[in-house]
Amino acid sequence: MKNQAKKSLFPIKFKALILSKSFQDLIWDDVVFKGPLLHGQVLVKIFYSGICGKQIEEFTAKMSKDKFLPHLLGHEGSGEIIAVGPNVKHLKRGDKVVVHWMKSKGGQEADLPKYYWNKKNLNAGRVTTFNEMGVISSNRLTRIPKNSNLKLAALLGCGLSTGLGAILNEAKVSSSDKILVIGSGADWD
Repeated sequence: MKNQAKKSLFPIKFKALILSKSFQDLIWDDVVFKGPLLHGQVLVKIFYSGICGKQIEEFTAKMSKDKFLPHLLGHEGSGEIIAVGPNVKHLKRGDKVVVHWMKSKGGQEADLPKYYWNKKNLNAGRVTTFNEMGVISSNRLTRIPKNSNLKLAALLGCGLSTGLGAILNEAKVSSSDKILVIGSGADWD
């Protein structure tokens, strides 16, 4: 058994939410990733996904005409690492992660993954979370403790980075300032 070739994980088929030919046309259907994982790519089993205002603007066509339809959606969530691509050093199989759109200092910017829907190319960014599995750029993943609440962790993907951006870039709060946060904007049950 030791010398027997390891069975390939790919191709892999999973369900995903697809923004189809016209705005507001969402389809829950099978998507295929043929593999293999490329430099900096990580296969993540998505447990929870959040939705933010930018994603709603995309769905309702308030952002402008979308030249990449059909495509996958979602850029904040939580999950578990299933496999890592070449040169991914800071993550390993079994790690729990927050999935986010902001680039982090760890990991590499990976090429866009190649997904297929009905045997045709399906567009996707370096992060998608409205799917059962996602091929995510390793610099868009942050490892969290194994016992973390993954439902709560999904909110960190966009909410924390947006909040920090507002505090640091808009309000220009420094470490010597005193601030008061009223409300959290989420139901924590």
